[in-house]
Amino acid sequence: MENNHSYFDGFTEDQFAANNYFRQWVLYAEIDKEEFWNNYLQKNPQQQPAILRARKKVQASLIQHGIQPLTTEEKLTLKHAIYQQINQPVKSFTLLRQKGIQLLKVAAIVSGMVMMTAYFLNKKPAIVTAAALLVQRTGVKEIKEILLADSSVVILNANSSITYNSNIGNNENREITLEGNAFFKIKKKADHRPFTVHTNSISIAVLGTEFNVDARSKATAIVLTNGKVRVSADNNSSTAVYMSPGEKVQLDTLHHAFIKSTTNTLMYSAWTEGKWNFSSTSLLDITNLIHEYYGVETVFSKEKIKRLKISAVIPVTDLASFTNIISKTLNLKIKEEHNQLHIQF
Repeated sequence: MENNHSYFDGFTEDQFAANNYFRQWVLYAEIDKEEFWNNYLQKNPQQQPAILRARKKVQASLIQHGIQPLTTEEKLTLKHAIYQQINQPVKSFTLLRQKGIQLLKVAAIVSGMVMMTAYFLNKKPAIVTAAALLVQRTGVKEIKEILLADSSVVILNANSSITYNSNIGNNENREITLEGNAFFKIKKKADHRPFTVHTNSISIAVLGTEFNVDARSKATAIVLTNGKVRVSADNNSSTAVYMSPGEKVQLDTLHHAFIKSTTNTLMYSAWTEGKWNFSSTSLLDITNLIHEYYGVETVFSKEKIKRLKISAVIPVTDLASFTNIISKTLNLKIKEEHNQLHIQF
């Protein structure tokens, strides 16, 4: 059934754009479809880029025929105006568009609706800047600094993405969805509006703070450098954990619980300045970072090599320079072949 989220599993942007239920969401101001697709986006953040492109395709197909689709704000303007005129729910209405003029015909609910219909037949509702669903991505070895509309800053690590509304500065609840790794510098608001990061079925609620989120795997890790945050599972608020600066919270995927510990925050924030700061860090952990940042696997000739530790500040310039420093520091032979690092004594 199309009103079931699982029905759209694996849909491509072309399949979304051709689907009637999806097209109705883009075209019409129907509360049930708004709720359905908003919930779907929250549960399936990996589909957000495809949905964004599909929306644009549907809207572009209308414009080609001289029809201008309503923005989210225009839909809300229409509904709000209607609800103000009557004291009972609107059961149904249809929006028709012809030559760019937006016509509203409402089924006879009360006689007072006739005047409201006449108003919208002759006057287009006030246009508010449309809130678009924005997606920012980084490629291999790319770091991007993003300034949000609320003056918060997101430093996006390699092979990562964030999705958010363009009017995030005006929303009552500031929300963003992360895939991968990012460092957040959240702007505190005078009205104490919360800022929430969603990733891997985890919500991180903050007011004004700086923290790193590594969601490259299901074992999501959050490191707090400044301020205070609350971490919880999306489906279980009782799991909430409060963090203080210098603490790390990681999800134990086996027991579905959060594990809190103290940590060296520089290890998790120095990359935003183009360097890695290692303090007694195992070579296994370092090669995991190499895999995440450069997309290169590591092959160890012996298991004990994984347990070697290093304390150093290493610039993040290129992989060859990075491994050369590690090689000289630990007296190892490191060779890159076929997108793999081979490490031996």
